[in-house]
Amino acid sequence: MSAACPDIPIVVLPENNVVRGRTSPAAPVGTALTTATDALMRLHGELLNPAGAGDAVRKAMDAAVEETDRLAVEAMVVPMDAAALKPIVPNHEYFGVRTAPVDDARLVSEVTTIIARTLRDLRDARLDLNDQAYEVHAMAKILEGLAPRDAAAPSGGTPTGGRSPYVPGNDELTRWVITHHFYFVLNLAAAEAVSRAAAGLVDGDRDAAFDALQEAIAYVRGFTAAMIHSGDMSAPCYDAKVRPTMQPPAVPVALTGRTQPEHKAFRKAMRNLVKVSAQPFAELAATDPELALARDALLEADLQDIERHISVTAGLVGDDRSIVQGEASAESAVGVLRTMRHSRAELYRDLMRFGDPVTLIGA
Repeated sequence: MSAACPDIPIVVLPENNVVRGRTSPAAPVGTALTTATDALMRLHGELLNPAGAGDAVRKAMDAAVEETDRLAVEAMVVPMDAAALKPIVPNHEYFGVRTAPVDDARLVSEVTTIIARTLRDLRDARLDLNDQAYEVHAMAKILEGLAPRDAAAPSGGTPTGGRSPYVPGNDELTRWVITHHFYFVLNLAAAEAVSRAAAGLVDGDRDAAFDALQEAIAYVRGFTAAMIHSGDMSAPCYDAKVRPTMQPPAVPVALTGRTQPEHKAFRKAMRNLVKVSAQPFAELAATDPELALARDALLEADLQDIERHISVTAGLVGDDRSIVQGEASAESAVGVLRTMRHSRAELYRDLMRFGDPVTLIGA
């Protein structure tokens, strides 16, 4: 089995699933991180500007692309020997992803490269302005997490001596791959933030829980937007260029997002959050309305994520089955996703301000 886009260098994600820095980056990288984060936040502001000035958005986008590209170059370290790394799931082989223990310098190098590629592609993508804003805001939050306040001294990493980074093409299959890389990073970030929120609730650290919930909301909205971004193509294009690469004979087995470890980590964190924070919305709101609304916003973002997954699938796949469903399946890919959505809504109903009253028959 080979990667869908073998020309794109292997992306190495942290084996411990943590995409936050523990130590301060080297001074030049830290400065570039701050500059790029500021540029992303200015772009975020222009995307949401009520005046809707198109020229201002284009200028802010160009500036953000320039600064994230500069950051990725500044943060580059000598590439890891990816040939020695084995993919842990077929999805990783397909998307050109590996996992390994990484120090903070390598983590910054990998993540900033992923963000720079994704933003460069976003500049030409046909996304709703609000989705662009969510994706850009999530990029800024990720960069902030790479340079923690009051951190220890800079970690290691061997500078590359000014090597130029690989610049991907702009075809639809490349877009599919590089935006999934960012989607994976955001899933890991969201999983870790939700886990911190759950731990804060268990430990009685209300402020830590609230801050982590707010962070998780940004990441979930961001990975939903990244999902929409990855599917920016026509249904015939998806059917001709992308779908065949994810099923035999191109790959040994048909690929499914259900086996994607990064999203599985997020789903596990969400199940745990619901377990440790089972107090109904009305009860929690009576004692801590701000915390109740933060939890509600996260659950709402998670429901919207699967709802928009349904919309993307309907647009690209139509009423067909998914590639992992057999011909005898009585449901379409959209039908399966809709059932998953309703199950999730049932689980969240009492915890939400406007819980969905839908109940699955025979559930």
